[in-house]
Amino acid sequence: MANKRASDRMTDFVSAARDLFEEKGFENTSVDDIVARLGVAKGLFYYYFESKEALLDLIVEQMMNEIESAIAAAMEKKGLTAIERLAELIESSTDVAHRSKTILTYFHKERNRSLHLALEKKAAALMVPALESIVLQGNEEGVFDAPYPKEAAGAILFMSAGLKALSPPEPSSADIIRFNKALQFQIERVLGAAPGSLNVFEDVLPPEFRGRSERR
Repeated sequence: MANKRASDRMTDFVSAARDLFEEKGFENTSVDDIVARLGVAKGLFYYYFESKEALLDLIVEQMMNEIESAIAAAMEKKGLTAIERLAELIESSTDVAHRSKTILTYFHKERNRSLHLALEKKAAALMVPALESIVLQGNEEGVFDAPYPKEAAGAILFMSAGLKALSPPEPSSADIIRFNKALQFQIERVLGAAPGSLNVFEDVLPPEFRGRSERR
């Protein structure tokens, strides 16, 4: 590692830390763990980063870049209907979130509320324009009836965040199924879509949960 450029060394630290934060959680990962994973001296960490939190900031930036790339891929794909494009957008962004679920849990803790809100604001700035474009497309195709596309896009994100806040910290399979069904129900009404038309929310469930009904 001694011959690596600074940018490569920082990339190694970010990659190692992200893996460890996912494996152990942010709070349970020490700087010693990170340098041990890379086989370097502890002083090298502090040469590049002031703290573990500074490294987390870079990881969050990396996650936002991944979400932005996923959104761009979904929006640039040719020949998709509005519902298919919505499905593509949800599936790709869900995949990014799933790969970082342990890290995201850290932001959901009450003491990190300000960080959580900042993260949601960054994500919304990326997602709202894409969702608005999909709503406009759906209106043109006649599958949506949403006279306020931008507001509908914002409502989708707020409803998703609100329903997640109502979910238990470690949801059961029934909780996950109910969340997805409730979200589909609400979003179809916001968009003026036919009931049951947004089955993307079923498609993003783990395979073993699909086609099952939640207990009411």
